[in-house]
Amino acid sequence: MKKRIGEIILFVLSLLLTVGIKLIFPACGAHDDGSFMNCRWAEQAVFGAGAAITLISLIALVFGGRREAADALLAVIPLAGVTAFIPEILIPLCKMPMMQCHTAMRPSVIVICCLIAVTALANAIVILRKKERTK
Repeated sequence: MKKRIGEIILFVLSLLLTVGIKLIFPACGAHDDGSFMNCRWAEQAVFGAGAAITLISLIALVFGGRREAADALLAVIPLAGVTAFIPEILIPLCKMPMMQCHTAMRPSVIVICCLIAVTALANAIVILRKKERTK
């Protein structure tokens, strides 16, 4: 268990991104007529990418410490990078900077995605160095 703490942290962070985008730091709500602003679609895209990151981190957790885990961890890094750019860069958010999508969703997504990328890179390095020493 102690040897797999990095994979566990990555899995928890990816769950935080996936669940958090819907429950903790969601985008702005619907208009009175039921239509949505652009930020809603950014939320949906982050949710989908977060689900993919969660699945990949689960694969890394299952294969813990093996080359397959390192490969999965390396796949998470660019996915987390792209996910961080979804709100505002890839999908525009609301025009008013004081809206929830600007003040809560976007900063939370950026911070969590950066933590995911750093954790995945650190874990991959540890696994690959350990494999190098055993050869």
